[in-house]
Amino acid sequence: MDYAAQTAHLLIREFPQLIAGFLVTIGVASAAIPLALILGLLLVVPRMAKSSAIAGAAIAYIELMRNTPLLAQIYLIYFGLPLLGLYPSEFTCGVAGIALQHAAFMAETYRGGIESISPQQWEAARAIGMRKLKVLRLVILPQAIVRILGPLGNQMIILIKDTSLVSAIGVMELTMTAKMAIERSAASAEIFVAIGAFYLILTTFVGAVVRLAEHYAAESN
Repeated sequence: MDYAAQTAHLLIREFPQLIAGFLVTIGVASAAIPLALILGLLLVVPRMAKSSAIAGAAIAYIELMRNTPLLAQIYLIYFGLPLLGLYPSEFTCGVAGIALQHAAFMAETYRGGIESISPQQWEAARAIGMRKLKVLRLVILPQAIVRILGPLGNQMIILIKDTSLVSAIGVMELTMTAKMAIERSAASAEIFVAIGAFYLILTTFVGAVVRLAEHYAAESN
């Protein structure tokens, strides 16, 4: 049997397990992306507060999360929470670790978009009696998000690739499934090319959705 036939036979044999791992990867990403988007949005409010104490605390959190390894953060959640009497699942710990770090990156992306909006729009909305949070929600954020769709999309793609790190705490996602397939078959290159294709499919889909949203937003304006 030639190499191509052997590779095809191997991938066909391992395909059900790889698909199962891929579905778990999609599950981790589907849970972590909206959580990171929401947490980042919540974090940008204290980050832009006039109070130096509040803004300083938000900045400290953002810098801590952005400048320490995601894997270390996942380990800290996974091994640290049981010390507090909490025993979340491996899946939950992985999602939490990914979302908490990426929320810090997204908060800075949101901040950049908000600060790109003319201060006169803030002043005009405040002049007609709107409270600051209402101005942010109804006037500033809709415009800012249109401007940062591209960077947010890039961050979501990075997040998807970071889901591979949850294999370190035993989540049976795509990378962990691939490692087990390699142990069974000793065909490391072929398996990793296959999982690379799976990640490429997922990130390409997300990128296409973001580009479609950008196109729709541009036409709306």
